[in-house]
Amino acid sequence: MKRYLILALAVGLATVLIPAAVYARAQRGTLRIPPETTAPANPGEETVAVYMSDTGKTVTLPMREYVISAVAGEMPAVYEPEALKAQAAASVTLTRYLQAKGPDASLGGAVISTDPKRHQGYLSVEEMHRRWGEMFDEYYARVSAAADAVLPYTVTYKGAPAVTAFHAVSSGVTETAENMWGKEIPYLVNCESVGDKLSPGYLSETVLTPGELAEKLGLPETEDAPAHWAGEGTYSKAGTLMKIRICGKAFTGADLREALSLRSAAVKLKFDGESFVLSVTGYGHGVGMSQYGADYYARQGMTWREIIAHYYPGTEITELR
Repeated sequence: MKRYLILALAVGLATVLIPAAVYARAQRGTLRIPPETTAPANPGEETVAVYMSDTGKTVTLPMREYVISAVAGEMPAVYEPEALKAQAAASVTLTRYLQAKGPDASLGGAVISTDPKRHQGYLSVEEMHRRWGEMFDEYYARVSAAADAVLPYTVTYKGAPAVTAFHAVSSGVTETAENMWGKEIPYLVNCESVGDKLSPGYLSETVLTPGELAEKLGLPETEDAPAHWAGEGTYSKAGTLMKIRICGKAFTGADLREALSLRSAAVKLKFDGESFVLSVTGYGHGVGMSQYGADYYARQGMTWREIIAHYYPGTEITELR
């Protein structure tokens, strides 16, 4: 899905941390070649230069092969087919967006990295076998079918590939690019994602003693009692903590997320008399498509095109020529 993408005009994005998938039983037997599927004629021999973060090497892959691996790394294969298609559309569009920017010298001339903290997740066929075990054939068929359905299309804004950010679970409302990364992007705005509140990963808590919090945040010494360390925070419509002062030091939700390894920047802090309790909603940066939300909407009957239109309002789905 979760930090994360790199936006145009040097705005750093981060992809969603990979959401917790349903792991299959351990693989039995030898590695199998993925079953043959029929890819659409369009887009033909499209390729992409990929930086393999585990080896430090740049390889050129067929776009279809890359997108299958990206979807497998970003979304549980058990999600609804229309949700998998929406993820494939977001993944291939992000790739084409980065291709349009040209080779990245920091990636050895590649345009995209397999590091989900830099761009998006990736699972090789071998990793799919280890993760999916005896379910490999079924899951690979689901993911490859999703990729095949959307490869001829790109999500565009004013004729160019869009920055199709995505994350695992929102707070119930997706965040704006401006609030998260400081750059307004017309189609990365607040959108309802009502199903996310049903996710088992929607709410999480971190409990820290005053000493632990002070150490992790580098707080200045104070004579105030811990109950008076934190001021009132300001929050966005999506619940992102925009600013809070702790012991006189200013923090954003993103700062707390990074320093305390929280699941999102939508965090509320309280002192219960002994410890600080940080309540966090959502998982990931919260911008663009919620992967859990996409699956929820797919279960309600929405198509991948409708899911894309919902999470990236104002974009179009353009067929390659």
